[in-house]
Amino acid sequence: MIWWTILIVLGFLAVHLFKMARLYLVLMEHKISFGRFVLLYFRTTFINLIIPFKLGEIYRVEEIGRETKVWQVGLLSVLVDRYFDMAALLMLLLPFDLLFRGGLSPITLVLLLLIAAAGILYLAIPSSYAYLNRYLIIRKSSSRSLAALRGLDMIKKWYDFTKNLITGRSALIIFASLLGWISEVVTLKALASYKGLAFGLGDFASYIEAIFMNGNSQILTVYTGTTALAFLGLTVVGYIIKLCFNLRKGKA
Repeated sequence: MIWWTILIVLGFLAVHLFKMARLYLVLMEHKISFGRFVLLYFRTTFINLIIPFKLGEIYRVEEIGRETKVWQVGLLSVLVDRYFDMAALLMLLLPFDLLFRGGLSPITLVLLLLIAAAGILYLAIPSSYAYLNRYLIIRKSSSRSLAALRGLDMIKKWYDFTKNLITGRSALIIFASLLGWISEVVTLKALASYKGLAFGLGDFASYIEAIFMNGNSQILTVYTGTTALAFLGLTVVGYIIKLCFNLRKGKA
């Protein structure tokens, strides 16, 4: 029993160290201090765990925007973080579906379509922007054309924001995401064994479907509740340490 407990704790730490690393890689150009970043991750993860349907990501968008003072970075960093998270998950689900299920499950198909659509859109923007911008400038002069040009400039601006978030770091981000999911599988298996619950390859697929489709999964309920309590404690401890540091700094 003690070994399962140790494995659960180590797995929990690994999962969130890799997830923190992924988000930090996305935001590293914006120079958030490490202490503020850790508190940001603690409190936004806690909120995300207690609010269903991943709606806590809205809070994360607002908090990152407040920390960086650029609201576009708040939104785009969360979207980029989610994209690489889903891409890494797809790397695990695809082989499982093809080797053990004999076909793609609904959640794998949805993830595949989302990842492909977002990737194609991202790759298509630079060339499409250049062509359409030149076409509208040379051949059109109506108010609608001017509005279209402004829209194109907005899309290009958002593309540049996104590019700056991942340039030179995409391989590291996907690697951190993949290690995070592998660590989560190990942690779930250890937690299931500790609680006397069944958890095999099929149960992991059910766990993922329950996350995205609000389905029923006993291991998801246990894991989410345990993780939420852990992050509540980490957030409280983090702010106590911050308060003590500020008081000590004020006395100095």
